[in-house]
Amino acid sequence: TNWVADGIWTQHTMSGFWASGTGGKVQNSRLTSIWADGINVNNVALNGNSGNNLTVTNNFVRGTGDDAIAINSVNYNTNPDGSKTYYNPMTNVTVSNNTSIAPWGGKGVAIYGGSGHQITNNYVSDTARYIGLGAGRFGVNGNDLLSATVTGNVVVRSGGNAYSQGQPAMHIGNGGDGQNTGIVDKVTASGNTVSDSLYDAIGFSTSTNTVLQNNTVTNPGRNGIVIAPPYYPAPTGSATITGNTVTGLKSGSAAYINNSSGFTASVSNNSWQGATPEGPYGGTAAAVPGTVQAENYDTGGQGVAYSVSSVNGTGNAYRADGVDLEATSDTGGGYDLGWTGSGQWFRYTVNVATAGTYTVSLRVAAPSAVTGALHLSNSAGTNLSGSVSIPAAGGWQTWTTVTATVTLPAGQQVLTVNQDTGGWNLNYLTFDASSGTPSATLSVSPSSLSFASQAVNTTSATQTVTVTNSGTAAASVSSIATSGDFAQTNTCGSSIAAGASCSVSVTFTPTASGTRTGNLTINSNASNGVVTVALSGTGASTSTNLAAGKPTSESSHAQTYVSSSVTDGNQSTYWESTNNVFPQWVQVDLGSAQSVSRVVLQLPASWGARTQTLSLLASTDNSTFTTVKASASYTFDPTTNNTVTITFPATTQRYFRVNITANTGWPAGQVSEFQIWNS
Repeated sequence: TNWVADGIWTQHTMSGFWASGTGGKVQNSRLTSIWADGINVNNVALNGNSGNNLTVTNNFVRGTGDDAIAINSVNYNTNPDGSKTYYNPMTNVTVSNNTSIAPWGGKGVAIYGGSGHQITNNYVSDTARYIGLGAGRFGVNGNDLLSATVTGNVVVRSGGNAYSQGQPAMHIGNGGDGQNTGIVDKVTASGNTVSDSLYDAIGFSTSTNTVLQNNTVTNPGRNGIVIAPPYYPAPTGSATITGNTVTGLKSGSAAYINNSSGFTASVSNNSWQGATPEGPYGGTAAAVPGTVQAENYDTGGQGVAYSVSSVNGTGNAYRADGVDLEATSDTGGGYDLGWTGSGQWFRYTVNVATAGTYTVSLRVAAPSAVTGALHLSNSAGTNLSGSVSIPAAGGWQTWTTVTATVTLPAGQQVLTVNQDTGGWNLNYLTFDASSGTPSATLSVSPSSLSFASQAVNTTSATQTVTVTNSGTAAASVSSIATSGDFAQTNTCGSSIAAGASCSVSVTFTPTASGTRTGNLTINSNASNGVVTVALSGTGASTSTNLAAGKPTSESSHAQTYVSSSVTDGNQSTYWESTNNVFPQWVQVDLGSAQSVSRVVLQLPASWGARTQTLSLLASTDNSTFTTVKASASYTFDPTTNNTVTITFPATTQRYFRVNITANTGWPAGQVSEFQIWNS
C-alpha cells in the first residue's frame, strides 16, 4: 500500500516494474533496452490480488520487447495442478505524462481490463510491430474493460505489421491481444492526436458505448478512423464519433469507414462530414413513382450519405465525391455505381407521391450470379425489400433488370441501398405503383430464436418475436402455432392492422437431451404467405453436472487450497478456508440461471470421517441470496466415498453457495468437489 518507486534507471533487464497493490506510484524513472514489459502495473505481482489507485507518471521508456507501459487486470491464472486462482479487477489506475518510444515487441501504452482508468498526456512513438495505444482486454483470462478515459495523448508513427495484420496506431475494443473475446465498454477517447500512422490511425473492434470525440488524425498511412479494420472484427458494438478531424489522406483512402453492419455508430460534426448536412443530390428529392439514378446518392459524404471501404471510381467529373462511379455503356449513358462490397451503403432522398406498395426495378450488371446481393431499407433501418439476388449477366456492362416490392408512406423520406454481397454494378432504380388491391405483408423480428441449455422437462424464460404488417391492408390471422418442444402466447388476435405490430412470446420445454428444433408458424392472408421463425434449444441431460469447469469464488482460503479446485473434476484437490474462523463459504457461478434440484459435495476419498454443518444459498445476481437448504449437519464418510447429496425443490439460479459454520474434522470449511445437477 502507498509504495513509491521514484527516479530509478533500469536498463538491460528482463522487465522493468511489475507491481500491484493499492496507492503505489512509479514516477520520474527511466527504462531502456528492456527484454519484456517496461512498466506493468497489475493485480498479481508478489502474490497480490488487487491493483487499485496506482499511478504511472513522468517516466521515459524506450526499446521494450513487450508493452512499454501496461495496465494488466487479470481475472484468473491457471496453477500447475490445473486449478485457477482468481483476482480482483483493477480500478482507478492513472497513466500520465509518460514518454514511450520504440517498443519493438509490444504497445506503447496498453490498457487491459478493469475500470475507472485515466490515460492522459502521454507521448507514444515508433512502435515497431504493434498498436501504439490500445484499450481492451488481455486474453481469455483477463478482466473485461468496463470504463477508461483516454485524453490528451500523442501517438506518432505507430501501428505495425505484426502477423501481417496492418495494426492501427490507436485501437479500442477486444482482440488487440489476438483474442477476440470479452467486453470493452465505456471508453472515452478525446483530445488525442494520432499522426503518421503506418496503417489505419484509429481502429475499433467489438466494443460498446465508446465516445471518440475531438481527436486529430494527420497523414494516416491507410485510412483515418475504421470500424472493423482487417483482423479486428466488430460484429457488434456501438460508438459516438463526433468532432474529430482527419487530414492528409492518401489517394484512395477514406477518413471514416464502418465495415460492420452490426456496429452502430452515431457520426456527427466530423471534418469529413463538412458543413453541409445530408440532403438530396441537386437539392430536390427524387420523385416516386419515377427513376432514381444510382449516381445521385445524397450529399453529406462518407459515413453520412454513403459508406464505402475504399474509393475506386472515376466519376469525379460528375460530382466531387464521385466514389465508386464509372461511365456506363447502358442505354441512356451516364454513370453507374460499381465496386460493390459487403457492408457498403448509399442513401437516397425521395419524395413519395402516394402511400402504397411499389415495384422497384433495379438495373444491374454482374459477370456471375450473386445471391443476396442487396436490400433496400428505410431511415429506421427496416428491411423493406427483402434480400435481392442478381443473375449472371456475363459482364460488368451487360445489363439486366431485377425487381423487388416495397411499401412506402407518402412524403419525403430516405431510402438506403445496402450492399450485402459484392460483385455487381447498379445503374438506376425505377419505382412503379403496384397494381391491384391493397394487401398485407407480414415480417418477423428476429427471424430465429435460440434458447440456452435448459434442463429436460423444465420451462425456459420467455423470448419475444415481433410481427409487423408493413402492407397496405389488414392481415387476417388464421393461426399462430409452434412445433417441437416449444410453446407460444401472443397479442396478435385475429387481425393485424396495416402498419401495426404484435408480439409472440415463446418458451422452451425440452422433452429430451441434446439439440431440439421447431418452428413458430404464422398463417394469414398476407401476400408473402406463411411466415415462420426457426426455433432451437438444447435439452440438458439429467446427468449433467452444471458446475463442471465453472468459475468459483470464496470467503477465504488457506495456503494454496483455492476455490477453483471444487469444479476441476478432481476429488483429490480441495478448497480449504482460513482456519479457526467461521462461517466460511465457497461459491460456483454457472454463467447463466439454470434449473437445479440437487447438489453433491465431496471430500478427498482417503480422508477420515467428519461432519460439517452447512447451508445452501443461491442467487440470480450475486447480490441477494436466498436459502435453498437450511443449515444442517452432513457427515462425510469414507465408506461412502466421502460424498454428501443434498436435494431440494427445483430452483432456477445462477450462483450457488455452500455456507459452512462447523467442521468436526478440521477447524475450517473444506470441499473438494461442488457438483450442481439439474435433477
